[in-house]
Amino acid sequence: MREGVRPADPERAAALELVHRLREVALRLELAMGEFGRTTGLHGTDVRALVSLLDAERAGMDATPSWLAQQLGMTSQATTAVIHRLEAAGHVERLRSRTDGRSARLQVSDSAVALGWQFFGPLLDRLIATTQTLDRDQQTLVRDYLTAVTDALG
Repeated sequence: MREGVRPADPERAAALELVHRLREVALRLELAMGEFGRTTGLHGTDVRALVSLLDAERAGMDATPSWLAQQLGMTSQATTAVIHRLEAAGHVERLRSRTDGRSARLQVSDSAVALGWQFFGPLLDRLIATTQTLDRDQQTLVRDYLTAVTDALG
């Protein structure tokens, strides 16, 4: 067996197996997002922007264009192009900030949310059903692991 393919340490090998399974999950989710983009005519970056905006909304925070640029790892000019495409498609609205009338906040439109549920709803239902087979302690363990992995990725 080639060096680096399988670690000799059994504990490291078991950990690496989890990392490989996590990578497979990430790949499958990325493929689903790509298919959503293809069926809706959205660029991959547009889909990532929508997901980021929905995450911000779920967290109760106002998403500004500069915040979105940071999330996407893009320049403000490139992010402006994404926002314009999403606005033109009716997926995003630019609203006044609740705290500063000079700045804008971005909000995903109800129609875009409905479109997302139409496409991702069955997938989310399967993932929720799978998660519900775990007891609370197992769910906590998985959540803590995924949080730690997210933190390790930076």
